[in-house]
Amino acid sequence: MAGDAKTSLNQFIQKSLRKPIGKGDIVYTTQTFGTTYQSTVALICLEGSPQYAGETASTKKEAEQNAALIALQNHSDAVAALPTTTPGQGKKRKAGDAGLGLGVATPVLGGAAATGQNKLAVNNALSRILKRPLSKEDTVFQSVQTVGGWQCTLSMPGLPGEWAMLAWAGEVGANEKQAQDNACLQAMNAIQSDMSFAQLLAAPKVQKHNPKGKGKGKDFFGKGKGKGKGKGKGKS
Repeated sequence: MAGDAKTSLNQFIQKSLRKPIGKGDIVYTTQTFGTTYQSTVALICLEGSPQYAGETASTKKEAEQNAALIALQNHSDAVAALPTTTPGQGKKRKAGDAGLGLGVATPVLGGAAATGQNKLAVNNALSRILKRPLSKEDTVFQSVQTVGGWQCTLSMPGLPGEWAMLAWAGEVGANEKQAQDNACLQAMNAIQSDMSFAQLLAAPKVQKHNPKGKGKGKDFFGKGKGKGKGKGKGKS
């Protein structure tokens, strides 16, 4: 797996479990020894909750990377057995899968031409799920630059229930924008695979009827409007 060790570990767990990563699935604990740091990573989501201690480092961030690297090395056979996805290859998921015609854009695999489409699809779907316009806090992207490019993790804290605690790690992208779009692809696939979300997104949008044009006619009581004058004299 290309990229930094922590993101690669996230992808390995995500692909192994075939579900998005929860915040409590991978836990890092760091200790300080003078001017050095040492981190231990616990894979709570795996059977037995194995823990792996990394080599000491000069920063906490580097220590966590070292711990993730040790975890990957201990699961190297499983990592090698997992299928890899190269941007621009593989099958595109159709919106009509499972007999549902979703009312959102179809997720597409990465590439220069596709960049931005998955992010747009996530925004459209999330807006319909939340039934309101989105704010900046509704989609949280965490991007890191690696030797192979950029990698990004997406979380959506506005989603209901345990969905708010999940995060989706995308494949490596040539730039940060593409990396964000790759993370959106993973999130969109998960959303579309959930039956309750799929049914909600498949429902037709309710459009408000705003008639255009003005005209004069009868009022609420069925009376017409007009002006008139009349003169007359009478004897009492």
